[in-house]
Parts: sequence; C-alpha cells; structure tokens
Amino acid sequence: MRPRRFVPAVFALFLLGVGGPLFAQQSAEELYQAALYQEEVQGDLHQAIDQFGRILVQYPDNRAVGAKAQLHIGLCYEKLGQQEAQQAYRRVIADFPEHAAEVAVAKERLAGIERSAAERNHVPVFRKVEIPSRPENGVLSPSGDSLAFISQGSLWVMPLHSEVGPEVTGEPTAIAEGIGAWDVANLLAWSADGKWIAVNSEVPQPEGSVYVVPVDGGRPRILPMPARGGHAYSYRLGLSPQGERVAFSALGDSPPDGASARVYERYVYSMSTAGGEPRQLTSHWGRTPAFSPDGEVVAFVGFGERDDRPRGTTRGQLEQLEKGLWVVPSTGGTPVRLAITDGTLAGPVWSPDGRFIAARHEPAGNNSTRELRIYPLNDDRSGAGEPVRITLPRASLDMIAGWTTHDELGVFMHSESHEAIYSVPSSGGKAVQVSPETEAPLYPRWSADGERIYFRRLTRKSGVRVTVGQVPSRGGDISDIPVQSDRHLVSRYPGGGASVSPDGRRLVFSAYEEPYRPEEGVDLWVVPLDGGKAARLTQDRTFEGYPAWTPDGGWVVFLDRVTDTGDPEGWYSAVFRIPANGGEPEQLTSREDSVAGGPIAVSPDGRRIAFLSNGAFKTIPVAGGGKPELLLDAPQANEESDLAWSPDGSRIAYSGAGKIWIAPGDGSGPPVELRTGLPTEARHDTFSWSPDGTRIAFYGGIGGEDELWMISDFLPKEAVR
Repeated sequence: MRPRRFVPAVFALFLLGVGGPLFAQQSAEELYQAALYQEEVQGDLHQAIDQFGRILVQYPDNRAVGAKAQLHIGLCYEKLGQQEAQQAYRRVIADFPEHAAEVAVAKERLAGIERSAAERNHVPVFRKVEIPSRPENGVLSPSGDSLAFISQGSLWVMPLHSEVGPEVTGEPTAIAEGIGAWDVANLLAWSADGKWIAVNSEVPQPEGSVYVVPVDGGRPRILPMPARGGHAYSYRLGLSPQGERVAFSALGDSPPDGASARVYERYVYSMSTAGGEPRQLTSHWGRTPAFSPDGEVVAFVGFGERDDRPRGTTRGQLEQLEKGLWVVPSTGGTPVRLAITDGTLAGPVWSPDGRFIAARHEPAGNNSTRELRIYPLNDDRSGAGEPVRITLPRASLDMIAGWTTHDELGVFMHSESHEAIYSVPSSGGKAVQVSPETEAPLYPRWSADGERIYFRRLTRKSGVRVTVGQVPSRGGDISDIPVQSDRHLVSRYPGGGASVSPDGRRLVFSAYEEPYRPEEGVDLWVVPLDGGKAARLTQDRTFEGYPAWTPDGGWVVFLDRVTDTGDPEGWYSAVFRIPANGGEPEQLTSREDSVAGGPIAVSPDGRRIAFLSNGAFKTIPVAGGGKPELLLDAPQANEESDLAWSPDGSRIAYSGAGKIWIAPGDGSGPPVELRTGLPTEARHDTFSWSPDGTRIAFYGGIGGEDELWMISDFLPKEAVR
C-alpha cells in the first residue's frame, strides 16, 4: 500500500449540510488527511501520531479510516525507531482483519522489524588498541593503518601497529608543529585518499582557522574561518576525497533575535582549500558535516528546513521539527532527509563504499552515548533503512574515529572509572574517601557547621538533571535533597557551579528548565537545603553561570554574557552581582577586562572578586570600579576549574590539569600542588575548604580515560556484499 498524499478537503463546507454517517465519515477523512500532512510534509511524527490516535477515539465506527490511521501510527513509530511500532502493527492485524490491504502492509512491516531485530542481535567484535602516549583524541586514516591526533598544539600521526605487535601503536611523528592545533571529541578529518588532514587551529584569533596539512610533508594550507559558535561539535570538519574542499558549519550572518539567538542560525558550508569565499550548502540548521567517498554529497545532522519555521523559533519548538541525518549535494542544492530519530545524532562517518553512514546516537542529548547507529542507504541516497544498533560496552563522548577499508569502526571509549568525594588535610597528606562510589559527584561544598558535604549529582540515568546529594563529612551513605521545580532543571556544564549561603541554608547553581526556552535562557537558581522548591534568582535570555555567594550573604556574583555586536561572537563575558533575594543585576567588568569563562570567588573579607583572564586570576572590587589587578598566574586553569580562598584568606586554591593547586591568598608566591596520596593518574576536580580551613573536600576520579577500540563484524551478513 502506497501512503496517500495530502489532498485539501475542498468539499468540507458543502458537506456541512449532509446528515449523520456521511458527515462523520468525511470528518474522519479530513482528520486523516491532516495527520498525513503532518507525517509526510511537515515531518512532525509525534503530532501525526496524536492526530491519527484521535481518529480511533472520535470515530470508532469508521473502520476504513481507522485501519489506515492505525497503520500510519505504526509507520510513524517505525520512522522514530521506537518499539511501539510493533504493537501498532499488531493492532492493525488484530483490530481490523477485514481490511486486507492494511493488514498485509502491517504484516510486512512487522516481519521486517523482527528481521532487523534479529540482525541487530548480531554481536560485534571489540578489540582495544594500546596507545602508550594516551592521546585524548584521534581519527583513523581511511586505510586504518594510522591515527592522526592533536597534542601540544601540533598535529601528529602514528602507525596503528608496531614491531611489538598488531595491538600496540608505533612511534608518533609530528607532521605540523606549532600551528596552535586543538581538538575536542575528534573534530579533524582525513581526505579519502589519505593524503590530507584538516584540523582546527586557535590562531589567528579571534575566530581561528583551519589548517589543511599534507600527510607526506609540505606547506599547510591555511583557511580563515567565520564565526562557528561555542560548542565543540560545531567545529567538526569534513574533507573532500582529494582534499580540495573542506566542509564545516558556521553561524548565519543575520541573527533573528539578537546575538544570543545566533546558535539557531547554523548552516553547513564548504570552502576551497586553495582559498576563497565559503559556499553555503544548506538552509537547514546543521553541523558535523562529512563528505561521501565519491565527493558528490555531504552528510550532516540537523533539524528541518529553516524556511518552514518563523524567525525567532524557540529551541523547544525547533527540537520538535524533524531532526536527524541528511545529505546535500556538495555543490549545493536541496538537502535530502535520510532518517529522523529520537534523541540526537552526531558525527556521521561514511563507509568506504558509500553504502552506509555510521553516527553516534545520544538519547539524552548530553554528548554522552553508548550506542552507534549504522544506516543503510538507498542506491540513489534518497533515504535510509532501519539502522543497525551497536551497543558500546562503555560511554563515549567523542565522534566516531573512522570507518576503515578493512570494515572496522574506531571509537574512543572511557576506561572503567571510579568516582567519589574525598577529604584531605589542606596542608596535604593522605586523602580519605567520604562517599561511596557514585557517578559525577561534582562541586562538593561543606555545610556551615562542617558536619556535611553537599554536592551536585549529574547522573546519566537522568541526563544532566539536577539533584543535590549530601554525605557526612566524616564519611557515610549518600542521601538526596529534593530539588522541586515546575519543570526538570538541567545543569549548565561547565559553569553550573554550586555555592552554599553563609548561613548554610541555601544552595545557588546555574541551570535551565527542560524543555529549554531561549526567552528564559540559563539562570541562577536557589534551592533550600532542607528541601523545598527551587526559586529562579535571575530571569532573562542570557547564560548566567559560576555563581558564588558574598560572605555577608547579601549578594551572589556570577558570570554572564553581554551582547556586543562589535565582537565576532556577538557577546563577551562579564562579572555581575545580584542581590541574594532578587533584584536587578549589576555589571562589574567591561569587555576590556577580558573575563574568560571560568570560576570566580569572593575573598573572605568580602572586598574583592577573583576571576579567570588570559591564563591568570585577577581581582576587582566587589562594589565594582577600578582596573583588574593580577592575583596569580594559573596556566592550568580553564572553564572546568574551581576556585576558592581559605576561610581566613591566607591561601587560595584552584583546580586544573587534574590537580588542586594552592598559593598564598595575596598571590605573593607560586601555586603548589596539593598532595593527596591518590594515584598519579587520579583526577582532582571541584573542591571546597572546610569551615575551619583545615581540610579540603574534592571530587576524585580514577580511570575514565579515553581508549581507542576497533569494532569489526558489526554488519549483518545480509548487508555485506
């Protein structure tokens, strides 16, 4: 049965004068056609399911339309990749046996799902690659013989095998040194012929550039880049088969509702590696592009057509539009949707023969996944079939590292990890574990009486929804403090922070309500530590973060974005303060102060605020005014660091590079590593001082490093030819 196309109900007014059964039948048909329009034209499958379901409820006696509606409920669920499709098809067979055409289609679709399920039960083979230098990123050459990665601003290539054995990598070689190269989550790209590598560089500022590096040596090609936004995934590159063009995503030229809305105007572009102007390939919101092996199309992930939605569409509305996997001609043209999905897709990778696309699937949209999806493409690339799902044994935060000519997928996964809260003398010594092992116990904060340690819990089971835990400071079981809100609170990270009020009764942190609404932004929230409803302290469309209470409890200081059309990003970071009981925020720094995204802290005497700027901590008066003063150099600090003075102000500590560093509170001496007795590879993260300054509680993590694994035998035999 071919699904019918939408036909406007032009006779609706005429039929208003026709009685009972005929009117009911036509009304059911109208509703069916409207639902079909949502499914096939708008691509809003959830809305279509709701409308098909209304037919079954409102017109139970209209068997013909009911059979079609029930069948299309199954088709919609199948497109979404959800198991409810099987139940929907079984209802067609059981509830509408007299409608042979619909029953036949339902049986055919149900059999296909069952075949696919059997194929998906095929167990792939995983093998670990031993890399002595332990890079945190890497992309495989098309042949699978080499791994390219970034370290210390240079581009390196290492053989995947060595004289030691096939599972141990060889000696790395720097093929482009001192170019300011950087990589998070595997953003670089090889050309299909293995002769070129495209990589992001932090220079020249402010937008950076892309270096296209010849693998066998020679002068790199340097391409200046337009604004690409703040999220790492927005910097994923694609490179054409012979390295003549690079694909990337970038922000649009005309933000619809001010600079903060530019994130919703993101398109896929390509540019000649010989230089020239970028060519816009899509009118879609899209990113993470990848050239097909023949160079004819570019795959990307994104939402629906921009022209199908009004300017200023909110993110919540945007995410209700179809999202998933697309291709667009590499010379520009009309994008084609291959598949839509629940959750989020990221980082498409082509099979060498161009018949499949692999992508990460993120069910919670929090950049962590344990599932890859392999989409088989139609011969004309007009669509994709039911994906093969690969369940990873551990979590991954990186793009797929490649699909080799040996039909192996490379993926970086976290090693087994152990996370807990520890406590150690503030002068250094042997740490003691004070909480059971738990997932991501971030921002440990002492209670005012020193009896408890509060912390933020970001469990994968709940995505990144905010819960607050507490544990006795001498050690014990974890108990949760309910965080009540009208909608689920989702933490900002990094920068979500946590700060206990001086009276020990409240906790302030940065979060947004789910689903996210740009008109609300990311705000500061205050939650009672004895339980109760969270209260929004700020309320605007910007991105407040890194909150800290002043010692008198009268103010909360924080970072926020300030709109500045003269800035390439359209905004800059600044320090603000707001009355702790609510009111109007006051801006304390300017663009010229170069405030970086990172932690802030208030001195115990309440006079100065410390903030991160250009690899150092500087201070300004809490009341504002005056130029920033250098406190201490902190090359290890970044946006994920923590910062706090000791209660008496004699010392200041910050975290960075997996360690905690302590310096004189006035910056008169260099920072020294806090010794904890944990293994050298342990990560020391967010922390706080005890009220008497004698101990430091901190997040400690062991394991969780990125490891390269190769996956083989992941396609069902029927798919291999």
